[in-house]
Amino acid sequence: MMHAEFCMVSDRPKTLLVDSRNRPHCETGPFCEWRDGTALYSWHGVRVPGWLVEHPERLTVALIDAEQNAEVRRVMIERYGVGRYLLDSRAQTVATDETGTLYRREQPGDEPLLAVQVRNSTPEPDGSRKTYWLSCHPELRPLLGNDAQGNPRFGDPQKLTPRNAIASTFGLRGEEYHPGAET
Repeated sequence: MMHAEFCMVSDRPKTLLVDSRNRPHCETGPFCEWRDGTALYSWHGVRVPGWLVEHPERLTVALIDAEQNAEVRRVMIERYGVGRYLLDSRAQTVATDETGTLYRREQPGDEPLLAVQVRNSTPEPDGSRKTYWLSCHPELRPLLGNDAQGNPRFGDPQKLTPRNAIASTFGLRGEEYHPGAET
């Protein structure tokens, strides 16, 4: 790489991986590695420490909460599992209704984490029901698509209820959310 005041010379990496959006990424090891063993780690374009990719089982709520970089913290939560993180960190239960339970966790230097826990309406063959977690906008603003520049457009804030949270993930307000069939 040439610059007016310096030049960088490097061997070609033996590994160079990207995700479907052409961002540095590898789920099992370094996205970029050189023959001398030097390596870089990234999760969908976010540079992360190598242990987070190679040993996610080491993650704890304390490690996640101690992370100062909001982007790295988001990756940590994704790897740990949003629902598991909210439960293990004793997140605030905001509301419960017939559709699920809404949880909120403050994040230092970032917007609050808000997710609704829902149960599948269709039982599994053994009679159990799977639990799912839907992450939501902190004010439950429905996603209305993107503007001309590709930036997300959001609707107005809604009252913090599980129904409104679920509706917002479909780009709707709570009063508009009436599923015809649940599968």
